[in-house]
Amino acid sequence: MQIKRTQDYIAVHGDFKVLSSAIYNGGFVSAKTILNVNVDKDFNGNAFVLFDSHFKEIGLASKETVGLMTAVPMKNARIIEKGDITAIITAGISKSTVNINLLINKNLTQSAMVNVIIVATEAKTAAFYDLDVHDEKGDLFTGDYTDSVVVACYETGEGETKEAIFAGKATEIGQTIYEIVREGVKDALYSHDNLSRDRSILIRLEERGIYLDDMVSTALELYVPVEGEEGDRTELKKRLEETIKKECSDINIALLLAAALHSDEEEINKGRAGEAGETDAACIVADELIGLDIAEYIGGKKALFNFIYYDTRKPGILGRLGVFMDDAIGGLIAGCMTKMLS
Repeated sequence: MQIKRTQDYIAVHGDFKVLSSAIYNGGFVSAKTILNVNVDKDFNGNAFVLFDSHFKEIGLASKETVGLMTAVPMKNARIIEKGDITAIITAGISKSTVNINLLINKNLTQSAMVNVIIVATEAKTAAFYDLDVHDEKGDLFTGDYTDSVVVACYETGEGETKEAIFAGKATEIGQTIYEIVREGVKDALYSHDNLSRDRSILIRLEERGIYLDDMVSTALELYVPVEGEEGDRTELKKRLEETIKKECSDINIALLLAAALHSDEEEINKGRAGEAGETDAACIVADELIGLDIAEYIGGKKALFNFIYYDTRKPGILGRLGVFMDDAIGGLIAGCMTKMLS
C-alpha cells in the first residue's frame, strides 16, 4: 500500500476489496486506488466528469478507482497509523464534508466491513459531541449529507488469511478504529476549522446565534441613567462589552452558561422535562436560579434586582431565547450592568 498526498488530492494505491459510500464506484468493489479529491466549497458540477478528468490527468483506471470529494484542503488531512489500521481523515463543518478512509491490513468479511462503517460513524458522531458542534436548530451536528466512509482491506502476505467475521466496537479492531476515528476527526476539525474542545463560552454562544452585540444592545435597552451618570453612550457600550468578555472568561460563569445551554438543548428541547418544559411552567424555577446565581456572582446582591428587572420585561434578545438561556443571559447582563455602574 502506498499513500500519495498532493495539494489537490490524496491517493492510496494497492490491491483492495472496498466497501464504501463513496460517490464514485461506491458499494462493494475491488480497487487499485482510493482517491480523495479537493473541490471548491460551492462545487455543483458533475462529479463523474470531475473524476474522469482527474483519472486521465494522473493515469488511473476509472473502473479500479474509488473516488471521494471534499472541500477540505489536503494539507488539513490527518493520516493516523495504529497497528493494522491506517486512517486518512478530512473533516470540516459547513458543507466541507467529512471523509473517513480506513485501510485495514486484515481480511474482513463483508458483514465485518459493515461493522467498521457503523463503528466509524459512531466515532465521528462522538467527536462532534466532544466538540459541542450543533446545527442551526440546536441539534447535535453529526455530519453533512456528502460525508463518506471507505473501508479498504488489503493484505501484505503476512499472517493468517482467514476472514474475520466481526469488527464491531466490542472487538479489538473495532475499538482501535473507534479511538482512531474519534480523535482523528477532532484533530482534523481543529486543523480545518480551528474547532478546539475548550473554545470560549462566548464563541459557543455565537455558534448558536447569541452575539455579544445583541447582549450589549439588550442590556442598554432598559438602561436609564441617574443624575450624574449621563455620558457618552458609545463609551458605555465599549465598557459593557469588555465587562461581559471579562466575566465570561471566569470558569464559573462559563460553566453556569454551559449548564443553561445543556438544559435547553438536551432537556427542554428533547422533551425530557415533559409538558412543563414545553410551556415553561411556573413549577420550573431552575432557570431563574441559574440566572440569579450568575447575576449575584458578578454583581452582588444589587444585581438580583436588576435581574428581575430584565427577566420580567425581556427586552431584545431575551424575548427569543429558550427557557433557560433567557434567564442565563439576563443574569449575565444584569450582573455586568450592576458591576459596571456601581
